[in-house]
Amino acid sequence: MRLVGVNSLKPGDELARPVFTASGKIVLNSGVVLRESYIEKFKQLGINRVYIDDVRFEDVKAAQPIDLTTRNDVVRVLKNAYTKIQNSEEIDEFTIKDAAKKIVDYVREYRDKGISMLSMDVVDEYVIEHSVNVAIITAYIGSRLSYTFNQLCDLVAGALIHDLGRENCAEEKPEHVEIGFEIMRKLRGMSLTSSKVCYEHHENFDGTGYPRKLKGTGISDYARIVRVADYYDNVLHGSQNKGVSIMPHQAFEVILAVSGSILDPDVVQVFRDTIVFYPDGCTVKLSNGLCGVVIRQNMGSPQRPVVRAYNDDDIIGDINLLEDLTLFVQDIILT
Repeated sequence: MRLVGVNSLKPGDELARPVFTASGKIVLNSGVVLRESYIEKFKQLGINRVYIDDVRFEDVKAAQPIDLTTRNDVVRVLKNAYTKIQNSEEIDEFTIKDAAKKIVDYVREYRDKGISMLSMDVVDEYVIEHSVNVAIITAYIGSRLSYTFNQLCDLVAGALIHDLGRENCAEEKPEHVEIGFEIMRKLRGMSLTSSKVCYEHHENFDGTGYPRKLKGTGISDYARIVRVADYYDNVLHGSQNKGVSIMPHQAFEVILAVSGSILDPDVVQVFRDTIVFYPDGCTVKLSNGLCGVVIRQNMGSPQRPVVRAYNDDDIIGDINLLEDLTLFVQDIILT
């Protein structure tokens, strides 16, 4: 399979993976042969890229950060909690903790594959889907730290609830951190360390954040981890690019620029070793002018995957950028 920009699709291309909304609703299933009307529908929905079949890269399997069943279960739990908050009803915190455990169980099994988090183009419930993304990213970061299973579940629970004090829109009002904390700290089943993430996830490493301008390790460990995941997901979905989503390697460049100021540099380093910059199946241009498709990752070296180079006539061969250090990825080409 190969990742292709929607503007480069043509009738007759066959979808290699289903196209989903962020909450798991199918827009179009795998195996569907595209028509012009389908391609136009993608453009209307703001879907920027899809996976199509390509016999030259039939061995490429694009990794998912979490399975769809688990994601849908977690979205359902958060949506229910959000509704209860809006209606001033009591939340069942144990369903949130159970959702966190499901994420942790999945990530602990697949963490060595790294996290390939492409931006979601069709968003149904902004804050809910953002919170699930943040929890998944947090779980991948936390799985590489020396936390016990219970600590990891508490960390991910904190990520799931970090924005529950926020209105369900892209705009963030500063008071949402206090609203969320006040709601969650009263729930006996939710640990205080998880609840503090609501209050501290906008504190900056250099002390310029809010609400208390905490600095460095004065910010709780969990909040510093969630801050990186939260910042990355926001950037990935265009918070600094007029709402236009960008690719993972571009989002990480933004993360790197604020490491040590807004973000804890130690957490950013762990995240760098976890993230996939160039998702399997995406077409890249190499520094020697060749084009190729990413077919495999070298974990811990996200900028140096294995690329299958090709030209108009044939496949040239597989190039492991971790072994050939004279080459590097110059750009992603969504064609």
